[in-house]
Amino acid sequence: MKKIGLPLALCGLALNAAAQSSVTLYGVLDTTVQRASQGSASMTRVYGTGGNQYSRLGIRGTEDLGGGLSAGFVLDAGLNVASGTGGALSTDNATAGTVGGLVFNRRASLSLMSKQWGELRLGRGFVPSYWNLIVFDPFGTAGAGGITNIAQSALTRVSTVQTAVRASNSVGYHLPELNGVYGELMAAVNNAPSNAATPDNGNYQGVRIGYTHGDVNVAVASGRTAMANGAVSTSNLGASYQFGSVTASALYFTDSKNAVAGPNRSNGWMLGAKAKVGSGYIPVSLSKVTDNSASARSANQFAVGYVHELSKRTAVYTTYSQIRNRNGAALSGGGVTGVANATWTGMDFGVRHSF
Repeated sequence: MKKIGLPLALCGLALNAAAQSSVTLYGVLDTTVQRASQGSASMTRVYGTGGNQYSRLGIRGTEDLGGGLSAGFVLDAGLNVASGTGGALSTDNATAGTVGGLVFNRRASLSLMSKQWGELRLGRGFVPSYWNLIVFDPFGTAGAGGITNIAQSALTRVSTVQTAVRASNSVGYHLPELNGVYGELMAAVNNAPSNAATPDNGNYQGVRIGYTHGDVNVAVASGRTAMANGAVSTSNLGASYQFGSVTASALYFTDSKNAVAGPNRSNGWMLGAKAKVGSGYIPVSLSKVTDNSASARSANQFAVGYVHELSKRTAVYTTYSQIRNRNGAALSGGGVTGVANATWTGMDFGVRHSF
């Protein structure tokens, strides 16, 4: 009995340890056929990075350390399902990366989490100011209708930095649950020595604070990235309200770059809604961006779509989007090169599966 009891005891310890920790493999595979046209050019392409949600493959895990404290990690890799390639990432927040094999370009982080004190997170991940675009855009920034076509377009200064969406080499703090108040702080560095030619190039600081209660959600965020030729700052304010089957949202954004001549500022807004219809929903948005060039270049985007849920994990969808350029603006939603004052039109027809 003693010989049997020892293995059983060891098995019990192993099961207890397993119950206190977990590792999960997850992902999203999203591929769309997109038709885009602008000016005299048009293109039909199979686009595998995602038209409804971004394609990705990830691993996440947590360990319960006791006393309300836990450790966790996330490794999240962007994918192009159409070609099988991975995503790109910047390792120093200053220079662009190149597309290649599987890399955890979306997120690679290690955390210590406390129910009382919040979360300390180290590694690579979304910057605070980008979260408002994700949360308040009815399209979640993905596909032909994504707000990034406007809010991070060629008319904005934030489009010139590698920290517009994510930052590497970051240290972040996330607030615990505080009666609806949430927020985060982030600082990221380029890992360059102090005697480098541009020691601050790519360094980032950002903050986001919000409040949610019932059907209401509102948040403000700001970020600053140092660059060799002048720092870029961006701020935004978003809000949403759910009434019945419809969630209405609004977003205001602005950015600027110091130490350079104009155009060095831009601002814009978005009004949107997401309406549940049967087994799916309809996202719709109207947005505008204007810079401070002599001609006040501007562009408007109107987008509408439909997502039909075939199951909890699989959906088919379509999106129609149009960008109207004015006063010399030449924005494009992708697929074709932007043409000044020409209208870009895009349509997505896609399938999304998550696991």
